[in-house]
Amino acid sequence: MKKTLLLLILLAAGVTRPLQAQIAPGAIAPNIVATDINGNNWNLYDLLDQGKTVFLDVFATWCGPCWSYHNSGALDDFYNQYGPDGTNEIMAFMIEGDGSTTMADLQGTGGNTVGNWIAGTPMPIIDNSGIASDYQIRYFPTIFMICPDRIVREVGQLSTVDLEAVRAECSIATQVNDAGITNSMMYLNGTPAGCGNLNINYRLCNYGTDALTSATITLRDGATTIDTYNWTGNLATYESIPLAFNGVNGVMGANTISVVVSDPNGQSDGNTTNDERSVQFTIFNSVGGPAVSETFASASFPPSGWSELNGGDVAGWEYSTAGLNGAGSAKMNFVYSPAGDFDAIVMPTMDMTGYDNAVLTFDIAAARYGTSNDNLKVKVSYNCGLTWTTLYNKTGAALATVGSQTSIFTPTNANQWRAETINLNNYLTRPALLVKFEAFSNQGNNLYLDNINMSLTTGLNTVNRALDFSLSPNPARSLATVNYSMAKQQAVQLSVLDAQGRIVYAFDEASVLPGDHQLFVPVSGLAKGIYLVRLQGEDGQQLRRLVVE
Repeated sequence: MKKTLLLLILLAAGVTRPLQAQIAPGAIAPNIVATDINGNNWNLYDLLDQGKTVFLDVFATWCGPCWSYHNSGALDDFYNQYGPDGTNEIMAFMIEGDGSTTMADLQGTGGNTVGNWIAGTPMPIIDNSGIASDYQIRYFPTIFMICPDRIVREVGQLSTVDLEAVRAECSIATQVNDAGITNSMMYLNGTPAGCGNLNINYRLCNYGTDALTSATITLRDGATTIDTYNWTGNLATYESIPLAFNGVNGVMGANTISVVVSDPNGQSDGNTTNDERSVQFTIFNSVGGPAVSETFASASFPPSGWSELNGGDVAGWEYSTAGLNGAGSAKMNFVYSPAGDFDAIVMPTMDMTGYDNAVLTFDIAAARYGTSNDNLKVKVSYNCGLTWTTLYNKTGAALATVGSQTSIFTPTNANQWRAETINLNNYLTRPALLVKFEAFSNQGNNLYLDNINMSLTTGLNTVNRALDFSLSPNPARSLATVNYSMAKQQAVQLSVLDAQGRIVYAFDEASVLPGDHQLFVPVSGLAKGIYLVRLQGEDGQQLRRLVVE
């Protein structure tokens, strides 16, 4: 395997990495059925069913940070204290994840190694790159902890004391009746999202020593009960089952609810610490007027009507004052976003019907760190986010607008920006189109987006000849003047829409003569922000962006 170039940030953390996404924390661990280098056969699920917590140190023989952690003895000491020759509460394995490794490399005599990995290692060593592939590791070394309920998470290069502390977070079957809720596995970039309502998925697990045959599961919004489900079945100790509350409603934007289990087998729960899980989800804004332009003039982030989907514990997208025109921008903080995280911002839902041409434009500024391969995709969905189609996909050098930089990148001049254009004419019949900017972190350098503009026109040049208008002043504080020209006599409708597509002002004129005309729009009663002014005639419509201060 070709060794990847280490970034200084990762060297400080002691990792090297292949380029791929990692298995999500809270996922069910894939089973491991493998033979170690001494010919002993192992089955991960058998060990978990015995109530053991299992640790995996996925390494490569050529990996310097792997060698440093190995020589620290932290995992060895932990294994000796709590493994088969200690209290017999855990099991640990060294997993060599490089497919080109030989036994000589493990012994320290090959050409692809930094030392003898076998000498003095008390735990079994398994040379199997398929395990690394199944667990989708993103760097070496990767240390996983798998609890008896088969939930996996990465724990990092911990000391012996910290390994014991993190092991205590696993739910262990000590009570006769103990039902628990595991992590929801509905994570799209970490946050469930959709239109109107969602299905909230979760897993019910038996942490009791007796079989679990019944339980009450409640969906709560704070202290308010939304729904209750009386579950019956048969789960052995540590066995779990996926369940869902369907059609859960929420308000537009971010929502938080809780899934709570009680009354296992009709009895009091012997351990209430695992009874409740919070679930965060996002409801996309309702369909309305299109988001014509976003210049990130306001520090409020995400902008009104937009949604942010966070793929991990560290925030990805954020507001930045470094804009192309000085107003601001959306910044993807790849520097501190863990490698493998997906983070997205989603534009307000757009009704594309009735238009003849649709173009999405935006300005981008991005830099690499070394040979890092951060990625940006622009995706669209016309079924409320159930499926997405990628229309823009750039990585690494193709994504960057400047050369590789060793310092944190902040654009300082227009030459560091690039204009991008995406044709959306294939979606002109869609009444509810979502556009998502999805970033995938390789923990390289920062990326910035500015002037995200959706240009929608009808009647092609006919509208431009028959109907045109301008706004002044813009920004406006009390009154905005609409100056418009008519090429022929026709009915005219003027509408002002907010970022959610709601009409906040309207004016209709049944018959307007050809020539120049003027309308006045009172804006003093409107909240500060960005609005869409729509002037519609018989031949089509024109759209302009209005900023209210």
